[in-house]
Amino acid sequence: MAIFKFYQIFRSIKEELGYDMAIKIFPEYLTLPDKMPAQEQAKLGKIVMDRMDELLDRDTIIKIRQKHTCNLTKKQAQEINELKERSQSLDEFCVEYSKLLSPGYVKKDEELLTVSFGWNKCVCGMFRKLDSYEPMSKTWCECCNGHVIKTFNLICDKAVESEIQETVACGGKDCIFKVRI
Repeated sequence: MAIFKFYQIFRSIKEELGYDMAIKIFPEYLTLPDKMPAQEQAKLGKIVMDRMDELLDRDTIIKIRQKHTCNLTKKQAQEINELKERSQSLDEFCVEYSKLLSPGYVKKDEELLTVSFGWNKCVCGMFRKLDSYEPMSKTWCECCNGHVIKTFNLICDKAVESEIQETVACGGKDCIFKVRI
């Protein structure tokens, strides 16, 4: 089996655009080893994201990258649900949830939430163990954006929209998202 993150990327492209386009965007997938050093994985991820940027429109990229995002752990979902039960309002929830995210935060301004991971390091499994790497296209981070959407759909009990403001993998100092509720 190929490295899981690459399997998910290939699978998402194939589900949206078909096998032939998946091979055009990610020809390396057919010969991927079961294991690769982290630095090589980051380089390959960058190559594939650059190809997606070159060949696809932004909406299609977002659909593909948000198709199979990381889920909350059972513990995270439980903490969110317990916090929702204890909170009298979304404002109160955001204050308390920020304590769980610390050093990250959630700030509410009317119908807009600013969400910061606050790690000053990429939280994605692709980069978290690397000390340095070439900044990626924002396309890579749409997967994390999808995770933010999933999380805040649960928190708000409705569909939300999210937009990447800054990410560490793209050369920023933090991962920050604007979530429209």
